[in-house]
Amino acid sequence: MRCKPIFFSAIATSITVLAILPPAYPLPIPAWKISQQDGNPLPQTAPLIYVSPNPNPKGDGSPNNPYSSITTALANKPITGTVIQLQQGVYSAETGEEFPLRIPAGVTLRGEPTVRGMNTVIKGGGKFISPSFASQNITVLTDNGARIEGLTITNPNTRGTAVWVESSRQVVVSNNTFINSDREGLFLTGNAEAIVDNNLFKKNGANGLSAVGSSTGDIRNNTFESTGFGLAIGQKSRVTVSNNNILNNTDGIIISNLSAPTLRNNLITDSQRNGVVILKDRKGYPTPDLGTSASLGKNIFRNNLGKDLNNNSGVTQVAVGNELDPTKIAGDIAFVGEAPTAPAPQTPTQPFVPATASALPIVNGNSATGNPTAVNTNTGSNNGNTGLDSVEITRSPQSSFNRPVTPPTALAPSKSSIFIEPLPEVPAVTSSQLTSTQTTSAQTTPDQSVMTIPPTNNSGKVAVTPSSKVSQNPNEILIDRDPIPVIPPQPVTPPRSQFIPNDPPAQTPPITPTTPTVIQTPVPYPVPYNAKLAALVPPPAKDTTPYLVVIPSADDDVLNRVRSAVPSARIIPSRFGNIIMVQGYPDRDRAEVLKTLMRSAIGVDARVVYQGNL
Repeated sequence: MRCKPIFFSAIATSITVLAILPPAYPLPIPAWKISQQDGNPLPQTAPLIYVSPNPNPKGDGSPNNPYSSITTALANKPITGTVIQLQQGVYSAETGEEFPLRIPAGVTLRGEPTVRGMNTVIKGGGKFISPSFASQNITVLTDNGARIEGLTITNPNTRGTAVWVESSRQVVVSNNTFINSDREGLFLTGNAEAIVDNNLFKKNGANGLSAVGSSTGDIRNNTFESTGFGLAIGQKSRVTVSNNNILNNTDGIIISNLSAPTLRNNLITDSQRNGVVILKDRKGYPTPDLGTSASLGKNIFRNNLGKDLNNNSGVTQVAVGNELDPTKIAGDIAFVGEAPTAPAPQTPTQPFVPATASALPIVNGNSATGNPTAVNTNTGSNNGNTGLDSVEITRSPQSSFNRPVTPPTALAPSKSSIFIEPLPEVPAVTSSQLTSTQTTSAQTTPDQSVMTIPPTNNSGKVAVTPSSKVSQNPNEILIDRDPIPVIPPQPVTPPRSQFIPNDPPAQTPPITPTTPTVIQTPVPYPVPYNAKLAALVPPPAKDTTPYLVVIPSADDDVLNRVRSAVPSARIIPSRFGNIIMVQGYPDRDRAEVLKTLMRSAIGVDARVVYQGNL
């Protein structure tokens, strides 16, 4: 009997010790919790939902009973911090997906970040009415704070984009593969702010990535390979592009409009044309940061077939500390400078309104209303815009060019530059040469007839005539953004002769007068084929609709100058009269590039219109 108290006391002591000591083996983490993995900073504790592409109508999102589609998981309204974990497979309309997939605020859509989603594929797209770009076909749409990780996303639909970020903030897109989309892999627009890190963009039809609107953020550690433009940066975007590999694209980076991107530590190699192209917009723009004495660019250009750096902006760009081929530079470059080139101040100009004109509706890609109900979904255009210019149809305008102010001379190179100085592309054309050329008779040879070359400044660049800016009927459908006022044309009477390009492309069959959609017009005088400018024209795809680059004029002189770069340009009838159709594209981005080239290098009022409005 004396041993019983001792026995029970020993049992109690053992229970107390076991309660205090930690377990010898850690307990498994619950399925609804996830911690930081693979360098992706997720919350320490977050709801975790599982999805599999296999049919499972009774799925509840647990590991052993996953939802059968991403659409079902999103329909259950995941809260901020939720991680939607996709199992391997293909997610498409055939497996129950309804596109576009809208990722709510603070939600992560995740596959296999370590292999960039090699085995986890989202394929397809659906209609989305963009406040800034009207009707689109997209796969995934993000809200504020959304994350997309470890997925392969492709949108093979006509004018399809994989991921669309529309004015969303703090968006993270990392460790993904964007491949074989008909247009872009990723599109940033509006006031989008995103981190785009360690993704692969490959074989997309138009661009790997487009950054427009007032988008900002970091585009870093990505690979852009075998697509049209690796990156297209326009409008007022100010993204930072750093530590990217930009390989084997038609053009590496296209910079246009009023954008001011920052480029650092990028490898731009094996482009079929140019490494970086800076397109002319209005006076003093764009103004990218390509490196300064205080912050070297450290961009490396190698084996590009055209130019490494092709500056067509008319602005002397500061580019310090980059590795360039001295024989592959065009335009004015300063190789010393403490700061990037500052944009020129804009002075308001009086709009020029022709006496007799009829308005041509333009499809606008930059709606000020942002109201989806104001969008014409049949044409993919936006009706609710005000304050944008109309296109004026003038029957026989005469061209005029005013010589711009001579741009500043390039500064001397710094010790940080790889080479001494750029080589000039072509000799400058003096005013005396132009005067003597204009008085040459029509019997001169094509090599001597240069009266059709637009006036140039002292650096050999083409003078630019900005476009007109007039009032807009609110019922019209617009697509053009930030038009440039045009200077009233002055009458010019050129000699009459036949259009004979110096090095024309393959001849197209003659257009008969009976063709209802094309009007055959004589070419008044010869214009040399501008191979340098034609090399910058984006090549059209098989589908050349619905975005058309047009010029609201039927003048032979204008048509002749346009054909110097795009020989297939022609006059077509529209419900507003005859107009010049330069070229068509299935996507808006390439049409915008051609429009900018026509305005800056040719000096004509080119516009992008939606085909259904003609």
